[in-house]
Amino acid sequence: MAAIACATITPATITAGDECFRCRRTIADTNLGAERVTAFVEKFRAPGCMAKYVVAHPDEKGPLFVTDYGTGKMISPDQAFFVPVVLDAITGEADYRAYQLKVEADQAAFAFHTVPVTWQTVLDRAKQAL
Repeated sequence: MAAIACATITPATITAGDECFRCRRTIADTNLGAERVTAFVEKFRAPGCMAKYVVAHPDEKGPLFVTDYGTGKMISPDQAFFVPVVLDAITGEADYRAYQLKVEADQAAFAFHTVPVTWQTVLDRAKQAL
């Protein structure tokens, strides 16, 4: 039991075709994937989708991870900068790309004519959408 308590929690691999825990849609772009580790791994198709679930279920806890868009590695959302992006021009569906490096987030934000935001801002916007 002590060995389990001291073990580092590591995120699982998100693969194309996995199902989003919140919206049940297929995860197509793994570079946008996010997850929370509880008794099992809850995979989300993008950081905004995970934020909506987290704010709707505040009593459920577990480490959170987002995919760094630049490297594909999982990082804590508190260490990331989020760039709002339109995922589908036809429907106007939007979410976020997460970047560990501020310079990369700034470059992406410039290309998308927006500004990077923090994880707290992503959560605040998810609360407003409820």
